[in-house]
Amino acid sequence: MKRIVVMIAAVCAAVTISADFVSTQTIDNGLMDEVGLEKKESGYGQIVEQQRSSYDIPKLEKAIDPDQYILGPYDRLFVNIIGTESRTFAMVVLPEGDVFVPSVGAIKADGLTLTEFRKRLDEEVNRFFKNVKIFCTLQEPRVFRVFVTGEVNTPGAVNVSAVQRISDAVELAGSIISEGSNRRVILYRGTDTLDVDILRYVLKGDFSSNPFLSNGDRIHVPIAQRHAAIRGSVHKPMNYEILPHETVGDLIDLAGGFRAEAIRGRVLLTRVREDGSVITMQVRSDEFEKVLKDRDELNIIDGMTGTSRVFVFGATENGGNFYITEGEGLRSLLGRIAVYNIDADLTAATLERETGELISVNLKEFVPPSTAEDIPLIDGDILHIPTIDQTVSVGGQVQLPGRVRFVSNWTVAQYIGAVGGPTHEGSIDRVMVISRDGTSFQTDRNYYPNSGDVIIVKRSKTRIFADIFQGFIGIGMLVISIVALTN
Repeated sequence: MKRIVVMIAAVCAAVTISADFVSTQTIDNGLMDEVGLEKKESGYGQIVEQQRSSYDIPKLEKAIDPDQYILGPYDRLFVNIIGTESRTFAMVVLPEGDVFVPSVGAIKADGLTLTEFRKRLDEEVNRFFKNVKIFCTLQEPRVFRVFVTGEVNTPGAVNVSAVQRISDAVELAGSIISEGSNRRVILYRGTDTLDVDILRYVLKGDFSSNPFLSNGDRIHVPIAQRHAAIRGSVHKPMNYEILPHETVGDLIDLAGGFRAEAIRGRVLLTRVREDGSVITMQVRSDEFEKVLKDRDELNIIDGMTGTSRVFVFGATENGGNFYITEGEGLRSLLGRIAVYNIDADLTAATLERETGELISVNLKEFVPPSTAEDIPLIDGDILHIPTIDQTVSVGGQVQLPGRVRFVSNWTVAQYIGAVGGPTHEGSIDRVMVISRDGTSFQTDRNYYPNSGDVIIVKRSKTRIFADIFQGFIGIGMLVISIVALTN
């Protein structure tokens, strides 16, 4: 009785299988009877074919790996039945995720790898038929929609296939805009959240950084948060987005590694500190695990055996290696550099020796007609010309202490307003300014600070006098209490 019910259900369901999914070859009636297959006409397959005809056949980057390919609705499968005679036909994964096999029933395919489904198909068929073998392969990958949001040119839904990757969906959404992150792309898949590093995939061919797409995927491109530049003798010098905890060595690797002429034992790291000042340090090869920070810059020095040279970097258009003659001094080198950036801070340059000695240099003292004593250059010297800090720091009795971008025509009052104004205890008329050279002075709200200055808002005199008065009252009450207790 159970067999009859199964057969009736199978015949009814077989009506939904389109003739489009059945081979145009004549299937031997004996084999058809043996495996219980019937050829039925239906409009369902035509609908699927019309839907697929609107897309190009997905382009494969390599042969499908059945152990990795995940099946989903509208995947087309090619089936070979070996019984009395061998015949082939096509099946489709239905919208609910099942593949229907006549006289066997629905077999769950959604979410299984092709290898897993083959095993399940074989097990189910062999429950009903003997001496029949079934071979199953993928005929055509499914096409589906995923949503791409965030920092792309045309966010929204895109049509993709299961053989395309995250980077393909992002490209279909118009690619990542300049502010977007190409190293922290977020993939939402079911209950999982994955970080996708598209840049590493592009530069290193790391497929694990760029997984295949699947039904229900959502992709979000956030704003890039951290950047570090690498200059000099590497294969791909440029500005890179960096991830938290990435190191000097990681950035060198991302830039393609050292060029042949690079000095590999040390690199120069320029870092902007929290107070806005810039520091340059040598990082030797055994320190390449040093973690990078936002706005760091690495300079990779190149050298030539037997030739003396110095390395110049910072706020100049003519940075890099300069080969020097014996006895050449700093004044001569500055004449060869010639062009400085408009924001170059010539008064705060540094000259670092290979020994680690750091010499502070005011380059203005070496520009003609100055007659300052020249500084002889030594092979391996590093001249750093910093930029002027283009911010003003505001602290003290203000709502949101911090740095504000320098605006040449802003007054002290405007900078204080930019950080939320003074607190209830602060006074906009009691301000101290500390200049870049360390000098400090009292000023008022109408003063025009310079870039790099620090503005300190002090407590108002009213609050100071109020505290003093309360202190006197407290002392008076204490005296009265003591007198009352002693009488």
